Amino acid sequence: MRIRLTKKAKILLTKTVCFIVAIAALIFAFAMIPTIARILPRMLIASADVAYEGDTAPVFALTEESDEEPEESDTENSEPDDESESEPPEPLPVPGEDDLPVFSQNLCWYGADETPGLYVINESRYSVELKDYVNRSFPVTATITDEPIVLIMHTHGSESYLESGYGFYSPDETFRSTDEDKTVVHIGELLCEQLNSLGIPTLHDDTMYDIEDFNSSYTYSFKGIKQWLSDYPSIKFVIDLHRDSIFDSDGNNVKPITEIDGESVAQIMVVTGTDQGTVSHPNWKNNLTFSAYLQQKLCELYPTLARPVNVRTSAFNQQLTSGSILLEVGSCGNTIDEAERAIILFARAYADVLKENLS
Repeated sequence: MRIRLTKKAKILLTKTVCFIVAIAALIFAFAMIPTIARILPRMLIASADVAYEGDTAPVFALTEESDEEPEESDTENSEPDDESESEPPEPLPVPGEDDLPVFSQNLCWYGADETPGLYVINESRYSVELKDYVNRSFPVTATITDEPIVLIMHTHGSESYLESGYGFYSPDETFRSTDEDKTVVHIGELLCEQLNSLGIPTLHDDTMYDIEDFNSSYTYSFKGIKQWLSDYPSIKFVIDLHRDSIFDSDGNNVKPITEIDGESVAQIMVVTGTDQGTVSHPNWKNNLTFSAYLQQKLCELYPTLARPVNVRTSAFNQQLTSGSILLEVGSCGNTIDEAERAIILFARAYADVLKENLS
């Protein structure tokens, strides 16, 4: 038996079904909200990745160096960049497979946070207390005028340094050079300039007395100093400027180094001879007294710059004046710029000693 619906009933049924479908769709939509919330961000990120693929993708990277010339500015009044900022830094030297390292060490017998002392490396047979010598009268009487009072010279003028930035060296390195700019002669010239600028009239003998015959170098330099003293009787102080050579028991090349005002500085050492060698040197205590005054000033101004004073048996031509020293500026492991920094600091201490004790 078939049921026939009236037109009114059909309309009511249709509305009821639509209502039920709408309710079901609404419930489904609410149920899908969490899922859509999880999926939508991923879809956006994926679409962004696709948009930046290819040659047109923007680059968000900063580079320190570029092979390309910078583009000119479109602004007429723009200030030019500082040239020093645009230059790339010098690349650090890289050791070769067979190169040997240099080892850094503080050789002044105390640290930067400790009180400096008047220490001595005594290789003579005398008993030496440096503090006793700073209580003696200053050994030289002179007046600072326009006449030269200081002579700088080099018995071993070919002694060289490593180039700036080098912490290694070749096994066949001789640490000798005839190029003055690489040797103690350059350091001596810098010291001469500094002392003159500080009001201490100074001369520099740039002769390399060890070139002709190393074993006779002190004989040659003795004659050279005698000639300078004859030509300039006003000279009262002689600095024989060298650089040391330090290797430990394992054969490692050791450079004496310190840090002053944030920079690496080669340590220096004052060497004083005695009369225990083969040369007559009756006034050696005058030289040691001057060394003691100088060491005390170095400790006062730059506590870690100077290694202990080295007292030796040989005279080192110091018998020619009462104000002579042999000065070791760094070692063969130091670089030329480390030695330059050291001699500039030394110059101030040396000049102060002369100004404080001469008329």
